[in-house]
Amino acid sequence: MKYIPCIFLKEGIETIQPSPMSGVDYHTLSSGLEFIEKYKNQGMIDFLVFGSTDNKSIDFACENGLIKNFIKEAKEKYGNTINIHADVGLSPYSADGHSTVMKDGVIDYEKSYELATKLALTFAEAGADYVAPCLSLHDQVKVLRKALDESVYKNTKVHAYSSKFSSSLYGPYRQTIQSPLRDEDKKVYQTDYANPEEALNQITIDQEQGASIVMVKPAMIYLDIVYRARQMTKSPLSVYHVSGEYSMIKEAAKAGLIDENEAFDEIHAGFSRCNVDYVIGYAPDHFIRWTKKHNN
Repeated sequence: MKYIPCIFLKEGIETIQPSPMSGVDYHTLSSGLEFIEKYKNQGMIDFLVFGSTDNKSIDFACENGLIKNFIKEAKEKYGNTINIHADVGLSPYSADGHSTVMKDGVIDYEKSYELATKLALTFAEAGADYVAPCLSLHDQVKVLRKALDESVYKNTKVHAYSSKFSSSLYGPYRQTIQSPLRDEDKKVYQTDYANPEEALNQITIDQEQGASIVMVKPAMIYLDIVYRARQMTKSPLSVYHVSGEYSMIKEAAKAGLIDENEAFDEIHAGFSRCNVDYVIGYAPDHFIRWTKKHNN
């Protein structure tokens, strides 16, 4: 089981800064590269990158965005010794915080796919090894895979947010990317947490459409879904230990209610029991410590 640390790159800052999530920093291009160096030296080679900006424009992200430049610099420096997974979400660049384009409460599928494709091709051009669509739309993998295959980026892979549930546990992340959700919630397109069959079916769909890695998100309180997903797929399986799950542990530990180390150990052991391939999250140091403890 491998860990994929998240890196938040914030436009317009000159030095590393704390984010709204305890223990998680906003990075500049240079500090982001230092982050990769630090954890690469400890055996981690996969990194998931997100943008945080008050410039809510896909065009800006594709032309002058920090994510694009960071991917290029990271791949020039580290080459094939690391894998960059680029989040292809619209919410960091959406004024309303939505993962899709919404018009009067209705999804504009054509525009949503158009913007996601533009982002994905930009990140692929910069050198991303994986693009990670998280629109929660059924054909997101097919659309991006087709666009990549019809371009010169056939070797860029798709890491799909497959079983992505409508959850109350994304709040700290939304604050961190500076895109709090406005108006309607996301239940119109994210999977109902009471509907496991839909979530599992999307894994099958994503595999058929060309995903190289499939995902369950959130993870900690969805271990039944994670276990069932593992039984049904031989594809690499990731779980996303999301911001709310992470923050609950951090805040409870600060209040003296739980032991932070023991809590993270228990969670990583749970993912390991489900035999997942990757854990995405915000606690790489805890994972490293747990791995050493687990292997002794």
